[in-house]
Amino acid sequence: MGHEPTPEDLAKELQSDLVVQFLAHLSTERGFSLNSLSSYRLDMEQWETFLLRKKVLVTEATLDLVREFLAWQRRREVSPRSLARKLSVLKQLYQFGVREEMVLIDPTELVSIRVKEKKLPKHLSLQHMERLLNSISPDSEAGLRDRALFELWYAIGARVSELSDLKASDIDLDKRIVKLQGKGGKQRLVPFGDNAKAWLEKYSLLRHAQVARWDRLEEHHFFLSARGTRVSRQAMWKLLKKYAEIAGIPKKIWPHMIRHSFATHLLRGGADLRVVQELLGHSSIATTEVYTHLDIQNLRLMQQKFHPRR
Repeated sequence: MGHEPTPEDLAKELQSDLVVQFLAHLSTERGFSLNSLSSYRLDMEQWETFLLRKKVLVTEATLDLVREFLAWQRRREVSPRSLARKLSVLKQLYQFGVREEMVLIDPTELVSIRVKEKKLPKHLSLQHMERLLNSISPDSEAGLRDRALFELWYAIGARVSELSDLKASDIDLDKRIVKLQGKGGKQRLVPFGDNAKAWLEKYSLLRHAQVARWDRLEEHHFFLSARGTRVSRQAMWKLLKKYAEIAGIPKKIWPHMIRHSFATHLLRGGADLRVVQELLGHSSIATTEVYTHLDIQNLRLMQQKFHPRR
């Protein structure tokens, strides 16, 4: 059986010492996840391959070569957003190289890409969210677990990976607070309401009996499968599609939509943007601001209805 790649595995076959050291920097000093490291590695591998064909070292790249690389990517029909991400990776690489005195000049400094419009995150309406939650029958052990899982998911706006990794010790039912491990190993505390607490208490009693039955330790993952292992991200995706179908939600649905719905519904209810940023664990307010554009039609209707000069 294969093993999950390590940062060292990801550095294999990369030719440039600058790229290898940059990847190590992202792993050890900036705490990037393996998924993020893999993404960065692919972009840098493309850059290395392009320069190899030009017989140019990574440390000797020029502004013209950066522009030629981006033009080549455009011809391959890479989207503007992906193109901007690739340029961002190269900018970080050469900024690191300049700081470490491995390159003299940053060839990306004068290059920029304008992304015309942000793709707004899809979310569920309040009505669809209610239908989704109510479609989960708690009459079986699996059903009770799923109801508790989905109630907490919507209550805290967690990433699916954060829920999958959640430990029993991360949940404080008395204080109604959950500790989440986000991107880059960053931790945050997120409160949840009485409704989620009630379902978590019911599932906790069931889980305690299951743990005793399976002879497993309490500090293991909170949401457990029928085999006593954690509920994986893939399993959560399947559960979401299953309950969305039962609820009769007539749209394509995926896990991050629960997180988007959480943020959108909070802002519609009057929550401060900075509060939502903290709850979501965004490092930049700009990432959170995209949710303010989702309700523009509703705002326009309100303005037309109540403004004296409508």
